[in-house]
Amino acid sequence: MTRRALVGFPLVLLGLASLALLREPLGVSLFYVTLLSTLFFWIAQTTSWNILSGYSGYFSFGQGAFVGVGVYSTAVLTGRHGWSFYATLPVAAVLSVLLALGIGAVAFRLGAFRGATFALLTLAVPFILAAAARLSRQVDGGQGILVPVPELPGSLRFQEFLYLVMLVIAVGGVATGYAIWRSRSGWALAAIRDNEDVAEGLGVATFRWKMLAIAVTGLIGGVAGGGWALQYGFVQVETVFVLQIPLFVIVMSVLGGRTHWLGPVLGATVIVLLQDRLTSDAVERLVGSVEQWRLIIFGGLLAVMVVFAPAGLWARVRARPAATLAAAGATLLLLALARVWGEPLDWLMAAMLAGALAAFWPVPRRPAAGSAIGTAGAPPPPAPPPDPAPPPDPAPPPPAPPPPAPPPPAPPTGAGPNEADGPGAVLIECRELARRFGGVRALAGLDLQIRAGELIGLVGPNGSGKTTLVNLLSGAVRPTGGQLHVLGRPAGGLTPHALTHLGIARTYQIPRPFEAMTVRDNVAVALMFGRQPRRPGRARSEAAGHLDMVGLAGLATAYPSDLNLHQRQLLEMARALATSPRVLLLDEALAGLNPAEIDDAVTVVRRIHSSGVTIVVVEHLLRVVNQLATRMVVLDRGTLLADGDPRQVMSDPAVVRAYLGSSRA
Repeated sequence: MTRRALVGFPLVLLGLASLALLREPLGVSLFYVTLLSTLFFWIAQTTSWNILSGYSGYFSFGQGAFVGVGVYSTAVLTGRHGWSFYATLPVAAVLSVLLALGIGAVAFRLGAFRGATFALLTLAVPFILAAAARLSRQVDGGQGILVPVPELPGSLRFQEFLYLVMLVIAVGGVATGYAIWRSRSGWALAAIRDNEDVAEGLGVATFRWKMLAIAVTGLIGGVAGGGWALQYGFVQVETVFVLQIPLFVIVMSVLGGRTHWLGPVLGATVIVLLQDRLTSDAVERLVGSVEQWRLIIFGGLLAVMVVFAPAGLWARVRARPAATLAAAGATLLLLALARVWGEPLDWLMAAMLAGALAAFWPVPRRPAAGSAIGTAGAPPPPAPPPDPAPPPDPAPPPPAPPPPAPPPPAPPTGAGPNEADGPGAVLIECRELARRFGGVRALAGLDLQIRAGELIGLVGPNGSGKTTLVNLLSGAVRPTGGQLHVLGRPAGGLTPHALTHLGIARTYQIPRPFEAMTVRDNVAVALMFGRQPRRPGRARSEAAGHLDMVGLAGLATAYPSDLNLHQRQLLEMARALATSPRVLLLDEALAGLNPAEIDDAVTVVRRIHSSGVTIVVVEHLLRVVNQLATRMVVLDRGTLLADGDPRQVMSDPAVVRAYLGSSRA
């Protein structure tokens, strides 16, 4: 957390706390204190949901479960066992975290629980808890629980006390969301949201970071639920485990912006204020009663935001701050001076709507880069980069062909092999390695060694098992037979991120960059979580060296969508190189390129190899393999057909038959 945040959050806490402590001298009505208590509850809940569902992309409908556990923890312990209210909040936190970890342990261990499947799983949890609470007499038993008012400190009234409790929880929750957003965990969750499989292959321990996110979600949600039990007064299953909580949380987060830590604050403020103003006398005099239209209005807002501004209001406000503030300020000033309609809250609501309308005018397609958690499909909000913060980036340049290859630079720190990996040392060894997909035998008893310093051309006809071998070596799939050793260690059961930390990196046949991140930040993520992890600020500065290695230094602030195919494949190489690999697996990195681009890519591959990285290149273009390889390995129908000097291998009649169908050809 930055120094500014370490000062800013306590100042916000003290400033808002003074509103309750000095309410009477300031002439503030209890109505405003009650309204703000409600707002703080929803800010805490929306921030809680956002850490999992916004940052990592795992859309959850289970927020009501964490709220319910928190509410009932406080209600049962205070109402039936005489506990102090303050002692129940840690219990609510622990129980909610345990529930969250239980959900995560089931969902995140099974790769099928993503997207809609994960959402349905979390939707079922509140219903299960509601049924259990209704059936259990120790919890509810269908009778409800009366929550006693705790002994209040000093001369505080109940609403003032509730205000302070919810204020502390909300500020703590937002500070936590901010700290995650600014740290390595924020980058990890952003990579998971963009492409989880690629993130795992770059060294991100995806399971660990997702478990952290869902645990924090449960913690904030449970504590806020425990505090809100006081507001319920009389707790019933029908009022706690309801769909209104997750639905409101989703609307607020999507409205505000679910990839930025301030999005939940903005969204909750708009929705809570709008919900209150829809029942005000001023609105009723203007358009009549709209209470029964409340859910329709909120649903319409959600639909509009999903279609026109999936990045949320905050992204729009950050893109046009002057216009937004001018529209909101002018509206508020005009209504306050005229005093012909409504009261201050009505004026504030009208000003916020005017600012939102101004923010929705067309904006530049790409704001400045630098946030750890951007969002695809819409302009990501420009955010200060992680510590140490460099100056903002200029606008991304238009796509351009790669510059001429510079002289080979010195390899970036940590890019080459370990000093213990002397020339000729065995880095990877396959013994009778096999992989079946149902009845299909992709690899059958392969014996192969990859030694330090080699540049191996892995060739073979379609269906020979080349990509399967790359997937096995990188951990994307696991062998069904045989043994795989990396640096002498059994590696057949290791996860992709564990193999990355051993020094295995790969590219993909079809480039798979993080579309919501700039070219530089794509490489920075690999530096943060590779074999030699860097802090975010250092990673973003060191990314330039790897981009220079592949000739993309001039496109650091561009986005992958601005790059052509060749540049995207070069970005794949730079990102893999940033993990500090011992062995780099290039899976058809030259496919689809024209002759000039192929020659440029060959130069880049040679440059990477000369920096000390062992390379295995999968390629169909035998001309390219002959130029590059120091050794050629030929696969055919999952077996090793030939292995040796490229010239001798390519003159082998068996290899010719495998490619062309006859030895005469």
